[in-house]
Amino acid sequence: MPDIKIHESKYGDDPCNFHIAKVGDELQVELIYPPHTSHKDGRGKCKYVCVNQESARATDGVRLWYDYNRDGWVIEQASTFQWADDDKVLDHDWREVAFVKSWAREFPPSDHSS
Repeated sequence: MPDIKIHESKYGDDPCNFHIAKVGDELQVELIYPPHTSHKDGRGKCKYVCVNQESARATDGVRLWYDYNRDGWVIEQASTFQWADDDKVLDHDWREVAFVKSWAREFPPSDHSS
């Protein structure tokens, strides 16, 4: 199957600030200038990427976002998956379970001593 471009973002303040493509056996998602702060301050732009699977094996998904203060990716898991019928908030209680530093596996290592 050939590679497929699923969505290509317009640049600027477009709330659909992402590219999505299927390349080989990968689904590639690239956020275009995601907000640095809370969702409320991002003018509707995507900050998070949620990853899950539908399969015979039950899984809970993860949520990824880029932490500009720590310069790396935060991986979060939810703890709440069911709510009362009258619950209007539907808080998943996302909490950080891992952090991946950007460029942690850069090879060959850059010589920053000069």
